[in-house]
Amino acid sequence: MKYFILLATLLPGVVFSQISQDYSKIAIGLQQQYKDKEAVVMQSNIRYDFARDPKTGARVTVQTREKLLSLRYNASIFRTQYYDQNSEIENFAAESNLKQRAVNTAKFCGSYTHDGLFYDDSKFCTHQLKLKEVGEVWDVTCTEKINDAKYLTSIYFAEDLPVQERKVSFFIPHEISLEIREFNLEQYAITKTEKAEPDGKFVEYTVKNLPGLIHESFDRGMQFSQPHLLILTKYATASGKKVNILSSPQDLYAWYSSLTKQLHPNQQALTPTVKELIKDKKTDEEKVQAIYYWVQDNIRYIAFENGIAGFKPDEAHAVFEKRYGDCKGMANLMKEMLTVAGYDARLTWLGTRRIMYDQTIPSLAVNNHMICTLNLHGKRYFLDATEKYIPLGQNAQRILGRPVMIEDGDNFIADQIKETEKNLDADNRTIKASINGETLQGKYIVNLKGEAKKNFLFQYHYTRNEKKEEFIADFMSYGNKGVKTSNLKLPDLEERSGPLNIECDLVYTGAVSSFNNEYYIDIDPAKSFKNWKIKDTRQSDIDFGERINNKTSIELDIPQGFIVSHLPEKVEVREPEFSFSILYTLVNNKIIYTKELKVPEGIITRSAFPRWNEAIKKLEKAYENQIILKAK
Repeated sequence: MKYFILLATLLPGVVFSQISQDYSKIAIGLQQQYKDKEAVVMQSNIRYDFARDPKTGARVTVQTREKLLSLRYNASIFRTQYYDQNSEIENFAAESNLKQRAVNTAKFCGSYTHDGLFYDDSKFCTHQLKLKEVGEVWDVTCTEKINDAKYLTSIYFAEDLPVQERKVSFFIPHEISLEIREFNLEQYAITKTEKAEPDGKFVEYTVKNLPGLIHESFDRGMQFSQPHLLILTKYATASGKKVNILSSPQDLYAWYSSLTKQLHPNQQALTPTVKELIKDKKTDEEKVQAIYYWVQDNIRYIAFENGIAGFKPDEAHAVFEKRYGDCKGMANLMKEMLTVAGYDARLTWLGTRRIMYDQTIPSLAVNNHMICTLNLHGKRYFLDATEKYIPLGQNAQRILGRPVMIEDGDNFIADQIKETEKNLDADNRTIKASINGETLQGKYIVNLKGEAKKNFLFQYHYTRNEKKEEFIADFMSYGNKGVKTSNLKLPDLEERSGPLNIECDLVYTGAVSSFNNEYYIDIDPAKSFKNWKIKDTRQSDIDFGERINNKTSIELDIPQGFIVSHLPEKVEVREPEFSFSILYTLVNNKIIYTKELKVPEGIITRSAFPRWNEAIKKLEKAYENQIILKAK
């Protein structure tokens, strides 16, 4: 389950003042600045008008008006509105100064689907705006009605197109209690004004010169980098009476609970399977494990987003029969199957580490995930069935340390998933090699623990059968075409607990060159993080999605009749967010090469990018160094 966001990409109805400018010249001036963009948002106004509502407490009217400037000939841009059963698009209009129009009848609308599966009640409508000339100007207006204000959560200032100026304003009547929390605004040219009006308060934010969003790999999430507002609509007052909307975490839980109370469990549909799974199991742990692993293995995970289905779990028996569900449906199935087996299992809400907010904030944006909590022998087990191949008692990095909200009747239990020792997740590789002509050859062992093992198993099992051999070969060779493996010994790849060891023979072609009775040896086939400098234009922190704890140890026999002429110097970088080290040692008649690369939290923040790039320079230079052996 992901948090509900209203992106401010289609903008509301305040009339622009007439501006007499040569837009063609402006467009030509902006073309070089935005080489990959078809247009820019010259001006936009988004106004959110709040009003009391007798059913939901508060509603919102969103009026948008924007002026788009074309930077290209014969290109297209798309403007999309999203809505669901709690909102509707009342009108959309777009017209250019070249007399082009985007009419409602030409829009493309649909529901969110994935692989042909219907997800929820979220829908979209997209309008294509065709850009004829450089300097063409489109005026776009849109009005949206949100019938329940608690669904208005996060408002982002940026969008795919660059923004020259954007105003985001709010009218908040006296009878509505609303808080606006600001995130990442200090990094941008954003100003704020407030003005008292007879019926309420007017708040306006103005931002200038925002670059367009860049879709980046290893993205940590917009919350951590992009300027945005979190809207907390707390309560409304009517005839002297307070109508709660979301004033506290308890209100948030009460709303979640109201959705789960609408469920109608059919445990009879689950009972035969549960009995079969646990019939030969002797301990409670074995029984729980059998049920947990069955759900992991047999229920396909799909992601519902937004709308009521973004928060309400599917019926457990429906997930069981369909063999697919989202995190909420899978958590509900886990709960019901464990309940059938006689255990105390609870639904649990949390935000993964892509959520920067904590559970003290009463907002639908706080939680984007649901799991099942099991109380067993005085211990809490947090069971996330969406994580395939993770053993009972362990959790994925994405939820470690995260606060949770556990159902407990009319109240909830606040807890936190404990962090684990960082060395529990590791990719350790050992090679014992000797020189044979221009190759290194020898025995090779890969040892995977924790998240590294889970990720390998997931990728292996979700690789097509005819591609599995190729996947393992690529994994073992670091993607280096000069590395060939043979005599592969694989462990039980269904076993979740304990480390995973893979053994094989290795030949590293081209690792050795000889000249004037000397050997020049490139000992490391991996070159991990080579060419990993971060661009200055990157907008997001880097999130690898797992802890990086990699160690490579290579033991090289010195051939008879040769001595070490040159061993590269030690390279070491230690920073709070990462560390690299490469060490060469001479032990008897062997050279030991040890490389360790660590990113303990799996995250590199933007403030660390310069230090990271300096470290990568040192690492790349170290990779160029070679061992030199010479004949005695």
